[in-house]
Amino acid sequence: MALVTVITVLYMWSALGFVSAKPFSPLNKTLNLPELHVRGTHYDVGYTIGYTFRERIQDFYTKYTLLHDVLTPFYKSEIGKVIVEGYLKVANDSFPQYVAELAGVSDGAGVPFIQAFLLTARHEILLIERKKDVSSCTDVFMDIANQRVLAHNEDAHPLVKEHAYLIHAQISPYKLPNGTQIGDWEYFTAYTYPGHLPGCAFGHNLQGMVFTVNAVFPKNVQPNKQVRYMLNRAMLAAKDPSEALDIITNKNGPGVASGFSVNIGYASDFSKLYNIEVAPTVPNSPQYYQTVLDVQGQEHYFHFNMYDKLNGTVPQYEDPSTEHRKARVAQMANPYDLKNIVDILGDTQDPDYPIFRTPNKKDDAETVATAIYDFSQGHFSVFLDNPKNTEGYPSNPIIQRFFPNY
Repeated sequence: MALVTVITVLYMWSALGFVSAKPFSPLNKTLNLPELHVRGTHYDVGYTIGYTFRERIQDFYTKYTLLHDVLTPFYKSEIGKVIVEGYLKVANDSFPQYVAELAGVSDGAGVPFIQAFLLTARHEILLIERKKDVSSCTDVFMDIANQRVLAHNEDAHPLVKEHAYLIHAQISPYKLPNGTQIGDWEYFTAYTYPGHLPGCAFGHNLQGMVFTVNAVFPKNVQPNKQVRYMLNRAMLAAKDPSEALDIITNKNGPGVASGFSVNIGYASDFSKLYNIEVAPTVPNSPQYYQTVLDVQGQEHYFHFNMYDKLNGTVPQYEDPSTEHRKARVAQMANPYDLKNIVDILGDTQDPDYPIFRTPNKKDDAETVATAIYDFSQGHFSVFLDNPKNTEGYPSNPIIQRFFPNY
């Protein structure tokens, strides 16, 4: 089918047409979040994303030291290569469409596929190597006085902030070589790390499903299971919360290699707000380690980067930032409107581990974006700077529009 592409970013039009999205605006290095509207097959969509943002992706791959200092040496080791190839086989067996999409990204960007897949398995490799992953986030649910909101701070390596982009995709069903069709059309919007599959941060789809993801750090990472980022990408296709649960726990596959927490809202039914904690699928375990918290009926709920409901059940690494952010939220008043939520997500009172994060000697993560889903109004907003310091909030995010859209 024909591939359709539209890219939206203020500085990208020239007399010759569209040009690659560079990490910074030419004027004073102003941060920006370019948006790409694209339709086609999984491979074609991936290729177009990679080609459109090739300068951002290549620059990120070059500067992201964990790729060169940890992930690549791990793959070059004897045991590491076995583990990575096992993860790739599992991904290709269960989700060939997303492996094809990732291949499209690497081809379009002109970067090696193995590097793209190492980033896809980054969470698992870093846990195996006992290296700290800076990807961490803060989420706030609020359901009070007919206001239902899911808000999210995306915390990541500082390089992500100047290299990320927003993808609006329409993807046709994938067909195996024998002609068998896998899945249906996918329509989604997702904040996307450079050279990664969409889904590991925040996003929503045309069915009204909203997802925000929190990293957690289980100790018992498993080989020959599905890596977190593949499951995060797959959940963007979910039509309802039940299907999302089946996907993120890999119900119909070999199970989960590591773990994560996902927060789910459903625009088609405002009452459906969930937090799901997923843990590694341990051999001979009678069932998957996962818990589902139905947030309906709770006025407020918060999630950070350690298991909450599974704490004590699943061995996990401690995260000082989580402990500090959680303690700081406990000191603050519970939110009763959007301004209160912004006050929480933008809080910087803790000098070492603030809720809205900037790199320092103790904490090298940065809050690269803040997303607010207001289910009552149908608004989706994104901030790149601290929303608490944004004059005229809530009218001045870098992106604000109705959802669901794609």
